[in-house]
Amino acid sequence: MKNGNIFVSELSSTRHSFNRYHFCRGNSNKRKSRLGVILKGSGTYIYLNKRLSVSEGDVVFIPESIYCYSEWHGEPEIEVVYVSCFIHLDGFCYEPQTLRCDEGIREQILQISDLLSTDRQLEILEAYSLFYKLLQVVLPQMTPSTIAFDQTLQRAIQYITNNHDCKFSVTDLAKNCCVSESTLYHLFQRELGQTPVQFLNSIKINVAIEQLENTDHSIATICRSAGFASENHFRKVFAEFTGTTPLKYRKDH
Repeated sequence: MKNGNIFVSELSSTRHSFNRYHFCRGNSNKRKSRLGVILKGSGTYIYLNKRLSVSEGDVVFIPESIYCYSEWHGEPEIEVVYVSCFIHLDGFCYEPQTLRCDEGIREQILQISDLLSTDRQLEILEAYSLFYKLLQVVLPQMTPSTIAFDQTLQRAIQYITNNHDCKFSVTDLAKNCCVSESTLYHLFQRELGQTPVQFLNSIKINVAIEQLENTDHSIATICRSAGFASENHFRKVFAEFTGTTPLKYRKDH
């Protein structure tokens, strides 16, 4: 970037709807910055060993520079709308945060989302125009971060996310990141509050939850697809994350 210019690219929108509970593993491939409106339910974003709680009506900003996963609860519904993009600006460094917004800002985010749901160029151009105006309002009130983002951690997260269904050890992961196992363990504990194996299991469980909710695949098939070596281990880890069994989770959802 030159002269402090700012522009956004690949503006898009997504709407997420779930019942009662959902665990979202985030995405380390082409991760974008997101402005979201919590329409129903409540959730917690977990990042760098920190937590950000949100509830119905909140507007949240999640930056592309931080890997962030989340856990959601609804009575019974959960619904979140995101407007996402890459934000190009030197020194653009923020943590996930809620924004002090009136109803007008919420409605503007939803309007941008609706415009992006079409394939008509004029409406997409209007969505970009409205988004720039939105940034003029929300950027001045956002709190900058002084966090130094660890590139080794980001590389490890991307490797785990891309290979969760493959058999690999912490030794393999450490070699891929060109660090020792002890350095990797320390990094995960310091930044995410968990071990590499715990983080890997969280990815696997989210994959399993998505399939339990959206397919009629057998438990054995889902177990293998998520990357678990045995159904007993799958059930044990699933219960640790969700407090229930895969079969009961499917029945309830």
